[in-house]
Amino acid sequence: MPEFCTFFVFRPNEISLVHSISATANWQTRDIPDPSMKYAFSERGVKEFSCTSASTDMSIQCDTEKAGRLLLLQKEKTEADNIIQLISAANLILEGFPLVKNPPNSGFELPSDEVDRESIFENVFRRNGFFQQFTHRETLPVAVAIAAIAWPDKKLVYAIHKLARSYETESVTPWSMHPCYKEMFQKHTENFSSHVDTSVAINLAYSAVEELGLTVQASAKRPRSVGQGTFKWNPVVLLPFQERLQNAGTASERTIDWITRGRQTEVNIYKTLDNPSDYSDGVDVRDRRINIPDAINFCEYLRNFMTAHAFSTDTTRLGPYEVYNVQQIARLLILSKCDLWNTGTDDLRNSFG
Repeated sequence: MPEFCTFFVFRPNEISLVHSISATANWQTRDIPDPSMKYAFSERGVKEFSCTSASTDMSIQCDTEKAGRLLLLQKEKTEADNIIQLISAANLILEGFPLVKNPPNSGFELPSDEVDRESIFENVFRRNGFFQQFTHRETLPVAVAIAAIAWPDKKLVYAIHKLARSYETESVTPWSMHPCYKEMFQKHTENFSSHVDTSVAINLAYSAVEELGLTVQASAKRPRSVGQGTFKWNPVVLLPFQERLQNAGTASERTIDWITRGRQTEVNIYKTLDNPSDYSDGVDVRDRRINIPDAINFCEYLRNFMTAHAFSTDTTRLGPYEVYNVQQIARLLILSKCDLWNTGTDDLRNSFG
């Protein structure tokens, strides 16, 4: 069986957990000391070197620092690449923004001969190009868990990849949405290319929700709303929708903040969001608290009427806040489906340790 370098580097005290998680998906894994010497771990944190000369000159400086452990996959190439790409996509979703440039997306096959391996470590992995591929993130063990849980479920796998691609197309950092920053980004732009990126990012994020089977299932014979004037859910549509959400790990009564900033220049449907968040000031921060079915319904409206087909004048009124909102819904649903919402590495030890 060939053996592939994943380029994922873990803390020494994490690697046993990663092997346990991998075994649940029938992934044959092994680890070796990180040959790139890109990272040095200690109880105080991690030291990262940006270039090969720095890692060679400085590397491990004291007894309290340890080299990382490199994860290896014993799989055929196509399957190894699929696993690596899924872990990378899962980590992007966890971080909510593409913080890692050019994350690992394929494995490097290692020769069985130890002399040949050492030559690759010295002449390939410790040279600029491949050196930068070696990746450590604090979220990686959880990303491995997401990938392992999703592995048997192709719908969930595609949902993860679609949302990751949405983040890569257009996204903003999650912390920039804190209400203290108010309207941090320009809400709209006159740039035609940006309109396309915004629409593509929304479509991909919403399509991830579709892969999970968590969209509103309504039709002309079974309309989603009843009554006139204001939106009111049709119980025939809402009740099975709530049941599907519950079965997918998300309580339908759960609420999220729909981010709405700056002066009122959004599409008119925003007026239906009438439950301000606790920190809303009604001027610069006009965020609304809405439940999950309503949030998904609103995402569907954006997708159906503004981004999926020929653009209308309303399409140009969409921007980073709408993209963030739709991505956050898809992110919540995916992590909840994996039962890993708000889960850290220490929490994983209770389940896989």
